[in-house]
Amino acid sequence: MNVNNINKLTNLPGVGAAGTTQPSSKTGGASFSDLLKESIAEVSKLQRDASQAVEALATGQTEDITSVMTAMEKSELAFKTLLAIRAKLMDAYEEIKQIQV
Repeated sequence: MNVNNINKLTNLPGVGAAGTTQPSSKTGGASFSDLLKESIAEVSKLQRDASQAVEALATGQTEDITSVMTAMEKSELAFKTLLAIRAKLMDAYEEIKQIQV
């Protein structure tokens, strides 16, 4: 997962550095859904790359086990991060559902 995508989260309206809030204003930045879609696409790409690296190692096209393990670890870490984000979003959704109007 590209770390630069994570840095874009501080550019969201109302979110600043170190948890400070900023007034919401339309600056033409990426929306949260766009950032989420990009992150999902990046995780998918990392998983494909890891699968291709394992296949290349299994078929003898490469003998560099270090790069294969690195690709697998990157893929695993990105996927776990995505799952953690999903869990937080679901928790927030459940909390919002409980709000009585």
